[in-house]
Amino acid sequence: MPIVTIATDRCKRCYSCVRACPAKAIRVRDGQAEVITERCIGCGQCVRVCSQGVKRITDNLPTVRELLEQGDAVVMVAPSFPSAFPDLRPGQVIAALRHSGFRGVYEVAFGADLVSREYHRLYNEDPTRKMISTPCPATVAYIQKYAAELLPLLAPVLSPMAAMGKALKNTISPGCSTVFLGPCTAKVCEIQDPEVSPWVDAVMTFTEVFHLFEERNVDPTVLKDEEFDPPHSLLGSIYPLAGGLVRVAELPSGLDQNAVYQVGGREEFIDLVDKLKQRTSRNDMDSLETHFFDVLFCQGCIEGPAMPAGESLVRRKERIVDFLKSRKPVSDAERDTILNSLSDLDLSRSFKSDEQSSGAPSEEEIRQVLAKTNKFTPEQELNCGACGYRSCREKAVAVINGIAEVEMCLPYMIEKLEATIGRLHMSREQLEAAQVQLIRSERLASMGQMAAGIAHEVNNPLGTILVYGHLVKDNPECSPQLGKDLDMILKEATRCRTIVSGLLDFSRQSKAIMSEVDIGKLIEDAARIVRSQIKDAPIEIEVLKESDLPPAQVDRDQLLQVFVNLMKNACEAMRSGGTITVSAEWIEKNGEYRLAVRDTGAGIRPEIMAKLFSPFFTTKPVGKGTGLGLSICYGIVKMHRGRISARNNDPGPGATFEIFLPSVSEN
Repeated sequence: MPIVTIATDRCKRCYSCVRACPAKAIRVRDGQAEVITERCIGCGQCVRVCSQGVKRITDNLPTVRELLEQGDAVVMVAPSFPSAFPDLRPGQVIAALRHSGFRGVYEVAFGADLVSREYHRLYNEDPTRKMISTPCPATVAYIQKYAAELLPLLAPVLSPMAAMGKALKNTISPGCSTVFLGPCTAKVCEIQDPEVSPWVDAVMTFTEVFHLFEERNVDPTVLKDEEFDPPHSLLGSIYPLAGGLVRVAELPSGLDQNAVYQVGGREEFIDLVDKLKQRTSRNDMDSLETHFFDVLFCQGCIEGPAMPAGESLVRRKERIVDFLKSRKPVSDAERDTILNSLSDLDLSRSFKSDEQSSGAPSEEEIRQVLAKTNKFTPEQELNCGACGYRSCREKAVAVINGIAEVEMCLPYMIEKLEATIGRLHMSREQLEAAQVQLIRSERLASMGQMAAGIAHEVNNPLGTILVYGHLVKDNPECSPQLGKDLDMILKEATRCRTIVSGLLDFSRQSKAIMSEVDIGKLIEDAARIVRSQIKDAPIEIEVLKESDLPPAQVDRDQLLQVFVNLMKNACEAMRSGGTITVSAEWIEKNGEYRLAVRDTGAGIRPEIMAKLFSPFFTTKPVGKGTGLGLSICYGIVKMHRGRISARNNDPGPGATFEIFLPSVSEN
């Protein structure tokens, strides 16, 4: 039967329960935690640390109600009860339990007295015998499941709860049904043990008893104090405190004594178990000076997982001591009489292995799991504990055993998230760029249509002007002054024809004739054309190309026009001389060509960078340019499903125009 259940739909991936669980009995699937019943030791640590309140201890009240209906149920109250009800007097709690229907209300502290006598006897019989105390069911379950080699060290003695249940059923109240009331969730596991189940029929926690009082219409605050049914306890009331067993059993516990060692708390207990396992594997137990280990999974039972929250451990201890002092002292003779009345009660028990440890995976398997979270060297193993495991290797073993997920690694997930954010950011930039390009393309398309119409209407009159201008100029009767005027007319008309030619080129950008072209040879041809046009200029043109460039499916004439135009612009930017570098390379991983024209001129001013490819925008003097050259280049590149951009060189002077064209397979 599961001790703890989890509302997985509300689990928040904090891994607090994984971190707190000493048995690593929490499996994580799809980011949600679930309890592995067979591995669970019932310590309740996961319930305590769950900030979301999604973990619940199994409801034991249905069984308690059934026993109460039978009319023969008695309740055994754990000695920590005075600290569990800070708003009630101990006597009111006892009275409320009787008013709830229990035929008898007994104190487990008397069972602690019986057990302590047995520990005292075992120790005196052989003070050198190595023993681990067994009142704490969580520590016993942990050893049974994860340290079976230490089973021979467990003291063969019933817990105070089981001892009291056996005393009640055999001697004090034969025929009764017994219910344990206390702060320990591990008691639910303990009563499932065949050697305990005959003596305890049900377990109820301190937090559950309030619901029982409410169901039975019992208000403890208005009740008068009552006493426990006899037999009354002696010193067993201090069992909930760390070291209580040692004190009651009268074992040597001074600071100058090594024979007895007291352990309280999860980490200290697990550390002790690990060290004892190591000694056992080395057959080195005899050299250990300590013979008796008094172990508790909590800092005393006053820290049990089902203790109501609100008070400090110091205040809880004070309540236990105050209750003990308030009781009538028992003389040694009375104590002996009470204990001797149950001297024939057999409190012995045995323990069986319930081994849950998984086989150790190979180093290769561990490294493979670590590699999934980008941990390839020991230095990359952060051991931050965010996943709930003490080290990256321990978590890797859990992944191999199927109880953890790779995605539980917080640093890895942060890296993965940052990478995803980076990709999303890049996608957003690409989307924004595509949107800008689409708007620009639409604008260019409409302007192209307009340009085509204008060019068609203007071209014919320009032709007439040029023809008749030349006829008049060639006429012998043309005067010198008229000849000068005609030269000006012909010059401006020729400039208009150049503008019209540019408009026609601009309007034809949607048409391309693709063929297989050697990109390297194409840029060499473009460089040759420009060199022939700048023979007298102090400008060098370099061509850098890879020797094994794959052929490209492009419109050769239009792409040649692009490079000629870009190089001529570069020449305009270097009137005092410089170097133009034209390069071509194939980027295998992207499946595209990178083509570039780099100059050593003055660079591009930031304020005009965004306007470079806009139609009719030019930085040249009036009459020196139409502002259509870069727009035509932009249109040709886009027609090839490529992209073109400009940037200033850093480091170095000048600017670079880059063109990226897709591979052959995409055309």
